[in-house]
Amino acid sequence: MSQTAALPLSGTLDRPFLRGRQTSRSETVAAWTVAVVAALLLGAAVLFLAAGGRWFVVETPSMGEAAPVGTLVLDLPVDVSTLHVGDVVSFETAANRGVVYTHRIIAIDAHGGLHTRGDINGATDPWTLGQADVIGSPALLVPHLGWLFRAAPILLIGTLLVWTVTSVFTDRVTRSSLRIAGGALTASYAAFVLKPFVNVTTITNTSSPAGVEATIVSSGVFPVRVEAHGGNTLHLVDGQVGRVVIHELTENGHYQMASNIDLDPVGWAALIAVCLVPLVLCLAVGRVETVRAS
Repeated sequence: MSQTAALPLSGTLDRPFLRGRQTSRSETVAAWTVAVVAALLLGAAVLFLAAGGRWFVVETPSMGEAAPVGTLVLDLPVDVSTLHVGDVVSFETAANRGVVYTHRIIAIDAHGGLHTRGDINGATDPWTLGQADVIGSPALLVPHLGWLFRAAPILLIGTLLVWTVTSVFTDRVTRSSLRIAGGALTASYAAFVLKPFVNVTTITNTSSPAGVEATIVSSGVFPVRVEAHGGNTLHLVDGQVGRVVIHELTENGHYQMASNIDLDPVGWAALIAVCLVPLVLCLAVGRVETVRAS
């Protein structure tokens, strides 16, 4: 009777049995937390839409600090007979269908018609609104969050592009670092296109022999310091209105203003920390892989 000897596979006796990396308790908790938050947000969105809710992003500074540019407006349907002077409504007009305004009611006539105006606008809107015009009344106004919704297409396309291009790299550290850098570059490009952080809009300007008086509004996320050449200096927060008086004009009769971020020391520290996040993540990826390799 022939006998056979069982030969070990090459290398199986020299290497310990390798198992997949076990998920830590903190990672499990983080994953479940993200899943629960996502489920709650999804459920809230479904209920909101089922109730006839609609959402908009404020694109003009007409509502001042009440709803600055970039505010996310969450509207619910409303019966105009329940509205009062001072309430904020979102509406369309027959003269400009497709454009949604969010303004404050300043008067209600004897027939129930609504008259509106933006908080920082100098004139009342040239229309009378009825039930057919009113989309709803804001159930929630969330400053700044609308910028993220406006940036979503750029961020999504950029992320997909970066992810696809970096997939050719087999080295995990290189691939992860490039994706972090690509994500930061995508976010920077979105900020360059949309300009959400610092922006100043001139509402009106009045000239006189003594100079120019300009009314301006900040429409960026960060507080700004506005310096008028040959005039006064202002500190404005998002949606705030200010006036500058300029006594020195250029040879062509123009005035000059400059706006810069105006943060306190804590704000600057927070901004610098956010800017350093991509670098810290890249260093963390490299350190983790080095520890694993050792």
